[in-house]
Amino acid sequence: MLRFTKALLATTCLFAATAAFAASDYVILEVGNREIKKSEVDTLWSGLFPDGQVPAFDKMEEPIKQNVLRGIVSEYLLYDEAVKMKIDQDEAVKRNIEDAKRKLVVRGFMEKKMDQIVSDDDVKAEYDKAIKELKGKEEVRARHILVDSEDKAKALKKKIDAGADFEKLASENSTDPGSKAKGGDLGYFTEEKMVPEFGKAVFALKKGKISGPVKSPFGWHIIKVEDRRKVKAPTFTDSKEALKSKLAESRLNEYVNKLVDSTGVKYFDADGKEKDLTKTPAPKAE
Repeated sequence: MLRFTKALLATTCLFAATAAFAASDYVILEVGNREIKKSEVDTLWSGLFPDGQVPAFDKMEEPIKQNVLRGIVSEYLLYDEAVKMKIDQDEAVKRNIEDAKRKLVVRGFMEKKMDQIVSDDDVKAEYDKAIKELKGKEEVRARHILVDSEDKAKALKKKIDAGADFEKLASENSTDPGSKAKGGDLGYFTEEKMVPEFGKAVFALKKGKISGPVKSPFGWHIIKVEDRRKVKAPTFTDSKEALKSKLAESRLNEYVNKLVDSTGVKYFDADGKEKDLTKTPAPKAE
């Protein structure tokens, strides 16, 4: 159910929320007998950008604003032409409209439900718990070179021991696309952020030390620890939204699971044989 709930929360559908105020709203376009309000333009404009990254429409250059407005006008005119041809009565189109409507309604419901099931006190308690877990925890900054065989890793370690530059070797030899261009730099991380084999090896090294070949599910690593430090706890203000989202996701999953389990849902295979929805076998590991 986790993926299902994430999909519900992530659905953006047709429009994003608008921050326009009714008091400052006005008619910005007339298309025949139809009036288009500025708030509608703001809503459509905000839907073009990720949340929190919407530039003010009013501050855009006139050619950009007019291109957006012409696009809105064109869409209305095309809609009118489509209705004349009764495209809106097409069964496939009606199904799509119902699907979009359902997603919008569910999204609105989930947002309201999230506010109901997660209070500020809940978030603060979650923060206090996280801070307690971070107390005394250490993080390291490390570099690594990832290759596909132990022999390659041994050869690279031999070069490093002879004085070769670690960063240069990482840039030339590592198969990790995320760190290769940065000389193998992985930044700061705590042990549990990495796969167990890698995390254990890194945290066994002192600052400035370089490991021998370390095997993980990704291949063979040569690791260099650049720095070690105590984890700096984030402030409640900086953590609040992320913690609220995490807590809401967990509680919404529980809520959705209870809905499914308390409803007479039946699950069938292609032959019409009923299956147990709660005990579908997990995919086999490859």
